Amino acid sequence: MKKLLVTVLIVISGLCCSCGTGSFKDIKVNHCDLVSVTPRGLSAFDALLQLNLDNPAPQVTLSQMSAVIRLDGTPCLHLSADDITIQPRSVLDYNVVFHGTIDENFNPFALIPYLQKRELEGLTIDLGFRGTLRSGLGKYFEYKDIPVKDIMGSL
Repeated sequence: MKKLLVTVLIVISGLCCSCGTGSFKDIKVNHCDLVSVTPRGLSAFDALLQLNLDNPAPQVTLSQMSAVIRLDGTPCLHLSADDITIQPRSVLDYNVVFHGTIDENFNPFALIPYLQKRELEGLTIDLGFRGTLRSGLGKYFEYKDIPVKDIMGSL
């Protein structure tokens, strides 16, 4: 009886793990747009980024969100964000407030020409987060060298 119970539990666990999570690994960041930047002192700021996320999986909570913005490959800004929940089986834009600091080895005045011209060519973002399903199953996602576009002028 005990052997049968263990076998049934293993089969049920396997089915629960495979149901609805086949596309969990396929969550994609289609693009990242810079909406606004708000200074918070000399070296801290808040940045509103619009992330276009393609989620073919059930509802997912994104946590441990962190990002590094690079200027021509050199880290210049370090960001983190609070948890967000993305809708199931959808391609939607999500406005995410990131809290950031300037890299200690980076000259912040190098960003002024980019923000004045509103041309962000040369800026890329490395984004990482943990995606967790309601069941508690999760996976860490990393995306490298996503070009940052500026939509501040269009709002």
